[in-house]
Amino acid sequence: MRGALMEKHTAVVTGIDRHATDVVTLYFTLEDGSLLDYAAGQYVTVYFDGTTTSEGKAYSLCTAPHEPTIGITVKNIGEYSGKLHALKRGDVFLVSNAYGFFNPNTLRPLVCLCAGVGISPVWSVLKSELRRDEDREAHLFYSNKSSAGIAHLREIDAIRESRVRFRASYHITQEANPPAPMRVGRIVLDECVEAADDARYLLCGSVGFVTAMARGLVERGVASTRISTETFFES
Repeated sequence: MRGALMEKHTAVVTGIDRHATDVVTLYFTLEDGSLLDYAAGQYVTVYFDGTTTSEGKAYSLCTAPHEPTIGITVKNIGEYSGKLHALKRGDVFLVSNAYGFFNPNTLRPLVCLCAGVGISPVWSVLKSELRRDEDREAHLFYSNKSSAGIAHLREIDAIRESRVRFRASYHITQEANPPAPMRVGRIVLDECVEAADDARYLLCGSVGFVTAMARGLVERGVASTRISTETFFES
């Protein structure tokens, strides 16, 4: 099974969305224009020759299976991410099959806490769930250092405006006066717990962020079995 997961495919860059100088979403298909088979919230391993990490690096998919292309959102903080940022439309790179089990596949309300490019698998799951049920209750608490670096902002706002029961709250930690209605400061866990009854929680971000958020939720009475987590590392 692992050999099937690590099968390598040639991906072709079909589109690029630059959210900030160091954050980009790369959209791609396979060489023949087809897409990988994947579920919302999964990730792929990316490979480049001549790197210090021959086994590749994992990146969460930010797109949902119903969309016409596949995308990964990448912050430029290391060797692999630097190579991805240097790609142009039409360039190729290698990816594995999709894998992972971040999506809880639940009908409970979703409360999502993410930081930076940790939005990727969360946004994949949210888009999939909101398409399946337009009346789905979901809450997004999204933390970024600055308002200029928020990935998928226009897309999030567009869906928020069209879905009565989807709410998004932006938290800016290193900017004194972000645009309204963005809020200065970190995510307030009490608000996350109060957002919905009997919710399922999705957490994604750095190890420190996810650890602190998960611990805080448990301290507030949320059972660990209701929390799904995904972490990212500098790469």
